[in-house]
Amino acid sequence: MVIAMSADRDAAERARLVGYIEDSRRNQRSLAIGLAVAAAAVAVAWFIDATIAKLGLLAVVSVGVCGFWVTAAHISDWRMQIARLDSRARGRAAPRNTANTKRPPP
Repeated sequence: MVIAMSADRDAAERARLVGYIEDSRRNQRSLAIGLAVAAAAVAVAWFIDATIAKLGLLAVVSVGVCGFWVTAAHISDWRMQIARLDSRARGRAAPRNTANTKRPPP
């Protein structure tokens, strides 16, 4: 009974973590599209005023690096949590009958 409740809880937690990963991947795709549009705007601004374009380029690079770094770190953490849940599930599935195991002679 307790094992079944724990397995159900782990399955729900795993589903939640997988959803987080999918949402983060979606956010990364949206960020990439937004950065591409911003980079195009910076390219156009380069012909108007190089100083503004350089500041815009700095902003685009900063947002890109930080955005992908943070989302990648979250995805990595959630994958580790899923691996722990899977490891715990394998531990529950392993037989625990130690009475029939042969011990080496002393």
